[in-house]
Amino acid sequence: MKRILGILLALCLLTMAVPALSEAVGNAPLTPTEGEALVIDLDGDGTQETLTWEMTPSEYDDTLTLKVVGADGATQAYPTDLLWAEAVYVVDIDSDGAQEILLTGDVMSDDYYTWCLRWDGAALYEVLFPDTGRSDNSDGYYKYGYGRVDAIGDNLLTLSGSQDVLGTWYASRTLSLSPHDRFEFNDAGLWLRNLDGYEGPDDDEDLWGYAALIVTQPLPYVDEHHPDQTIGTLEPGDKILIYATDKQTIAYFSTRDGRDGALNISHNYEQGWGWLVDGIPEDECFKLVPYAD
Repeated sequence: MKRILGILLALCLLTMAVPALSEAVGNAPLTPTEGEALVIDLDGDGTQETLTWEMTPSEYDDTLTLKVVGADGATQAYPTDLLWAEAVYVVDIDSDGAQEILLTGDVMSDDYYTWCLRWDGAALYEVLFPDTGRSDNSDGYYKYGYGRVDAIGDNLLTLSGSQDVLGTWYASRTLSLSPHDRFEFNDAGLWLRNLDGYEGPDDDEDLWGYAALIVTQPLPYVDEHHPDQTIGTLEPGDKILIYATDKQTIAYFSTRDGRDGALNISHNYEQGWGWLVDGIPEDECFKLVPYAD
């Protein structure tokens, strides 16, 4: 439980750090509201541009469109797929004198996307993201990152979105902006679970009642740092919270009685989706494995 509380505290601090981290490096993000005109030098050339955003009608629904009016008076528009805008941030993430524009929000049913745009003096262009999606393809770079903005600061950007490993849960990765107009992962290679919204240590019934998995058969578990060393066995009735995973071979957990360990996992290719725990289908290992569409 101590580890879970530590993870909760760290994630809470990250979530609150959108202004705080940036202020620490003297570069707080601006958050223009819909329809507000922000006059700012976007590319650091000494001339100012005017930035606005609005929800505009599309074929099926309203979507977020960003507009920038350049020094020549011409308007450049960038439409997105965001049906609900969580926030628009304007911030010099990498402290190079030019601003990045982050558009983050919901595209459908709690699926969050984040775009990052730059202004080159005449037009908007996209900063690319590595694959942060729910699959494990990791097969290139995309014009948006899957997940919402949870923290900005010191050339770091944290995105949090749904992941599907022994259930569906929110998890975050941290990225940094490279000189090649793209983000790269800047963390230990793990998806860290975001447990915001559950009760804290004085009343944690929601946490263990809704976020935990209940073991239904004996499951050996391994040392967190040595996945080839079995150190114990989970017994039927044990409750565990998955708090991190590499989405490939290992899932880290804490038990309600204070044990920490890791499960060896693998993709259930025969079924076509889901996971195996030590070769056993996950729905045979736990009472309920809650997945969301």
